[in-house]
Amino acid sequence: MAERRLPFAVQDDEGVQRRGEVVIVPAWRDDIRPSPDAAFTIVLAERPLTNGARIDAPGMALCAPAEQTRIERAAGEARVAYVTNGESAPPLRLPKRALAAYASGTLLAGHPVSITAAQVFGSGRLDALARALLGGERGAQRAWQALDAVLSWPDAPSKLSRPSALRTRLRQLLKNTTSPPFARDALDRLQAIGGDAEPSGTPGALAEDAALLRCLSAQGGEAAELAAMRSYLEDAFPAPHQRELVVDHASTRERLSYVALLSEAHSLGGMRAAFETYRAAYASAYATHHASYWKAAARAGEALEAARPIALALGRLNSLSALGRPLGRAALREYASLERDVTACTRSDLVDWLAEAPRCPGCAIAMEDEAARERTETLVARLRDALERQQARLANEAIRRILARGGERIEQFLQIVQASDQAGLARVLDDDLLGFLRDLLSQPVAITTDAVQVLDALARAHPVVRADDIDAAAETLRALLAERTGAKGEVRLASPPS
Repeated sequence: MAERRLPFAVQDDEGVQRRGEVVIVPAWRDDIRPSPDAAFTIVLAERPLTNGARIDAPGMALCAPAEQTRIERAAGEARVAYVTNGESAPPLRLPKRALAAYASGTLLAGHPVSITAAQVFGSGRLDALARALLGGERGAQRAWQALDAVLSWPDAPSKLSRPSALRTRLRQLLKNTTSPPFARDALDRLQAIGGDAEPSGTPGALAEDAALLRCLSAQGGEAAELAAMRSYLEDAFPAPHQRELVVDHASTRERLSYVALLSEAHSLGGMRAAFETYRAAYASAYATHHASYWKAAARAGEALEAARPIALALGRLNSLSALGRPLGRAALREYASLERDVTACTRSDLVDWLAEAPRCPGCAIAMEDEAARERTETLVARLRDALERQQARLANEAIRRILARGGERIEQFLQIVQASDQAGLARVLDDDLLGFLRDLLSQPVAITTDAVQVLDALARAHPVVRADDIDAAAETLRALLAERTGAKGEVRLASPPS
């Protein structure tokens, strides 16, 4: 099937009607180009891409399906399709199978677009792709214009910023400019644009990179000083609640501009004054925050130290496998981590240091960091809860059998466990007692004759128990136990270990 070009018009983000086209081809070819008067071009290839394709025309997108499909010719498809009030009247309708193939296929564009093939064809909205192409084209043009303005200064930029000419100028400037460490990232971005990459980021950021490049050759020392100030500000963020300092940080950061350094004579002096004013206010606020942070951290450390016996007792009880799955393991790990984190920072020359760097060299806390007081309180509560549950396990019927072994120390231990005395438990739970408990809990419980007879009678009465039989079986068991306790006064189902 031959190439077909269908007119397509949409309203852009500003409500202006823009005329473009949809091009249908059996397979992608590198020689396909937009029509001269098309504001955007959407190419629909009917076959998947077999080789790498490159779209270098602005405002153009290629859509290739994941599997071969066919777009049938429809009557009247040559008329212009419009989009008004958000309602789409596309130049063609794709069947569900074709939409699915394109949604999972490939979408390539001549400049970055913020939309995917799945988003376009999942809803069948070619107008969404058209608007993304129009928006991306405007964004790319603004970026080239910003680059042209900086590279042309003090002359006026050209009326039409041609990417090919700007790439040539960039390559020439980069060739004649050294690359100090502080400028390496910016020059790498410009190097990519000087090759064949499209501009990325905001036009303002691109202008800053280009202005730095210009400043390096004529104002290298001033550019280095400005870079140092900007680097300091990157890590000198105030906390969100410090609203006045937040505003000062933003205004100072905006003022420290390579574009201003390039275009405004003697601007570095004003930048330096604004930076020093902010740095002084920041250093004072940081020193206050540092002191309050470590004061709160000290209180958290005291709480952790007080909880040490609880953590030790819990760890010891967790080692008794007969008690079941260990409890509070995550809390114990967090406890060990917090113990390391609350080591106090006692830096004494902090104000002097902050003249050189925005963070304490000892602890490197940020203005938004808060001491772990609430976290510590929650952790101690979790440790207490886990230890209480382990104590409850010790106090159950399986542990009560140690009464048969007797002994003053065992009786003292039982009293402590049953009273939930965590501090007392930590004192008496030494290695000897822990070994005794481990040996005791490993001994099996002996089933009595009474238990065997009760279960035998229950099994004879109810050989099979279904959901509907549970109440009847329970009533039978109650009757059997009542009969035996009436005759003997008690029923012993298990005898304690010897």
